[in-house]
Amino acid sequence: MARDYKPRAAPAKKKQNKAVPGWVWFIGGLLVGLFFSGLAWLKLMPPAGQQVTVIQQAPASPAKQAKASEPAKPTEQESEPESAKPRFDFYTILPEMEVVVPDPEPEVKPQPKPQVQETRDNASQIATQMTPAAVTTADGYMLQMGSFRKYNDADRLKASLALIGMQAEIQKVTVNGGEVFHRVRSGPYSRDQVNKLRGKLKENNISSLVIKMKQ
Repeated sequence: MARDYKPRAAPAKKKQNKAVPGWVWFIGGLLVGLFFSGLAWLKLMPPAGQQVTVIQQAPASPAKQAKASEPAKPTEQESEPESAKPRFDFYTILPEMEVVVPDPEPEVKPQPKPQVQETRDNASQIATQMTPAAVTTADGYMLQMGSFRKYNDADRLKASLALIGMQAEIQKVTVNGGEVFHRVRSGPYSRDQVNKLRGKLKENNISSLVIKMKQ
């Protein structure tokens, strides 16, 4: 049997592709990014010799600055202060035997001739004028200087009246609804005495209410 001594061809070796290292890709990407960034910068940069226009805002006029510096005015509702409360609160709820007498209109009187005044003790004179006289209830007038819910407020006013030589008393009354008030009153006085006393009270910034006593 004849043998074939011809050598067999060796099988072709497969080519092995080597993988590209990662740092090569990183450097390549970085270079590409720098390239495009340079193109963009050159495109946005103004040409040589061209001036860049800078817009500068003009300063505000002094009138506008003064107006801007002024604080905002409060609204009409906020700017209105609360109505000033009187020194003493009055309540016109009176018993049936009392009538509030309105203030008379001032009369124009001729100026009296100057008279020589004698030196007297002012304190004793005020005390004498402000002491309630013996006046009948039918012709008498009461002076009410205040009416308070708290007794301490009424007692404080009574002490102030004593300092100017006026005797007063505190009357506790209950009105409709069960509310209790403490009235500071003095009297009874005649009409002339009332006018003098009200003038003295007004000089000391104390308001008063004239009440006519009924029979």
